[in-house]
Amino acid sequence: VQSPFDPCLHVLKHPNTGQLEGVLGLHVDDGICGGGKYFMEKLEQLEKTYPFGSKKLRQFTFTGIEMNQLPDYSIHMSQSKYVRAINPIQIRPERKKSIDSPVTEEERQELRALIGSLQYSSVHTRPDLSSRLSNLQSSINKATVDTLIQGNQALHEAKKYHETTIKIQSIPVTDFRFLAFSDASFASKTNPNSHTGMIIMGTHKDIEKNISCPVSPLAWGCKKIQRVVTSTLAAETVSLNSVLDQLSWMRLCWAWLLDTSINWKQPSTTLKTLPTTFSTATYKAQNPTECITATDCKSLFDLVTRTAMPNCTEFRTQLNARSIKDYLSEGVSLRWVHSGAQLADSLTKIMENVFLRETLQLGRYKLHDELEVLKSRASTRNRLKWLRSENQRDANIDCNE
Repeated sequence: VQSPFDPCLHVLKHPNTGQLEGVLGLHVDDGICGGGKYFMEKLEQLEKTYPFGSKKLRQFTFTGIEMNQLPDYSIHMSQSKYVRAINPIQIRPERKKSIDSPVTEEERQELRALIGSLQYSSVHTRPDLSSRLSNLQSSINKATVDTLIQGNQALHEAKKYHETTIKIQSIPVTDFRFLAFSDASFASKTNPNSHTGMIIMGTHKDIEKNISCPVSPLAWGCKKIQRVVTSTLAAETVSLNSVLDQLSWMRLCWAWLLDTSINWKQPSTTLKTLPTTFSTATYKAQNPTECITATDCKSLFDLVTRTAMPNCTEFRTQLNARSIKDYLSEGVSLRWVHSGAQLADSLTKIMENVFLRETLQLGRYKLHDELEVLKSRASTRNRLKWLRSENQRDANIDCNE
């Protein structure tokens, strides 16, 4: 069955049980798939009509992405080789002395090529590069020699941490939940544009209990807010609205994968009734697509969650907050987290991405704990110490259980 969300995505359901047996994705003349025994049997029948070329299992490179499936069925995705093969922009020594000089058209094309190459890795496996590349893209038309230097610096960072890996964790379908982070940066004198950043992850339902759980990054990005915002609150509101919009799409797509009969054409109604739409016993759960969205903007959290009249003089921001409430009524809970626990923080501003990369490496995250502990993680050292210690403690609890 072809997916209504992506024409290149197909699923196979068992004719008797309706259970999802496998998924097949197509990209030009390449394909990637996964499934059980029944799926593999049907794939062999398909090959008799459409002969395949080379076939690889568990460990291979797909469209420049190194894929590796482990015995526990988790999947590690990396672009280490791809990133290391990217060449920097050659800048003559005398040009470096005039960093404010406009670039030549040839240099501009080299800058576009470099950003495009890095963008490919940023979209698929390197969320830690998103903010730098978003700012560089905004500077192409008015690029200077300094912009070229910044481009090379972004490449240097990409190569320095080339082993950064996206881990798709093995989580039981009935325990699967979405966890999204929203953040925004307000315009400043040095950076006149406001940016929105987000990361959406798959996780275990126990994330609600404030314990360390496996997380799988599924979607992320950073982009310039396309309209003028007059405050940090306005920027954060636009950002959260955008994240919830994408999250709704992902929830419907995931629900359709499990049950192709859902009424995806009526998203507002369907999202509110998802817990009762799965008839197959294998997938039936109390809240199969319940999800959490987190923000570190306390004023936005208060504006959206309080039942009193909003204390906000920006009337358009009030309207956006009203829209957010509608999204939350569709099975989404909003949580406030301290900035020290905000994974999308480094997606909106150029900063050290140690915390995000460490989370990707561990493949685990704890949503939040007592406020005083959160405050103590304001520094990078304390944040990493907290992340490692809490994950180790909870991992030991899992082992003992």
